[in-house]
Amino acid sequence: MKIKENLVLRRIGNEHVIIVPGKDSVDMTEVYTLNETSVWLWEQLKNEDFTIDQIVGLVMQRYEVDQEKATSDVQEFVEVLSKGGLIIQD
Repeated sequence: MKIKENLVLRRIGNEHVIIVPGKDSVDMTEVYTLNETSVWLWEQLKNEDFTIDQIVGLVMQRYEVDQEKATSDVQEFVEVLSKGGLIIQD
């Protein structure tokens, strides 16, 4: 998997957002708000190929969480990114 190249993480006030440009001539821009953990993961993963197992490893190194909880949270994170079209899956 890889984060799409045309996406940029921006800080607006106290929030971090990903702005997905519209695909058509009509402005259909989408915005995703990220929490602190998601921002940290985004920064770790941008410009990198990655797997769910690699993300789980990052989460377990950074936070005091067992593998089962990390895997569950990572799968949810990847699902949101995937549904939003924010990642490319190989």
